[in-house]
Amino acid sequence: RRAGRAAAARLGAAEVTVVARRPEAIEELRPVARAVDVPLAGADWDGDPAHARADVVISTVPKGVADPLAENFDWRPATVFFDVLYDPWPTPLAAAALAAGCRVVSGLDLLLAQAVGQFEQFTGVPAPRDAMAAALAGARRTG
Repeated sequence: RRAGRAAAARLGAAEVTVVARRPEAIEELRPVARAVDVPLAGADWDGDPAHARADVVISTVPKGVADPLAENFDWRPATVFFDVLYDPWPTPLAAAALAAGCRVVSGLDLLLAQAVGQFEQFTGVPAPRDAMAAALAGARRTG
């Protein structure tokens, strides 16, 4: 969650809305939002889905938790959706975003980016990203 707020700030977000199951989770993020100078709005998980017209939606909840929210989002093709999950894929939320023509980023993209970063930090040489991506895709196909 904190990394998402910091990334939003670096990308020039005017505001970040956090939809949380626990109100205290929103409060825990306020210092992070202040540190990166991005206003933070909180929305109740079961409340008005007005927040659902976001330009970027990031889901960091465990498998199945966000499934009921798939219908509440007013997906627009310009929306970017990032779901940190990759199994099962697509999640119901990702499937809804894909059906609406959104750009969707999966947890596998995150996993690959982390692996590339770790490889480069440990070895000091550029990672073989294409080979790593192919290996990841192969592993996914074989289960």
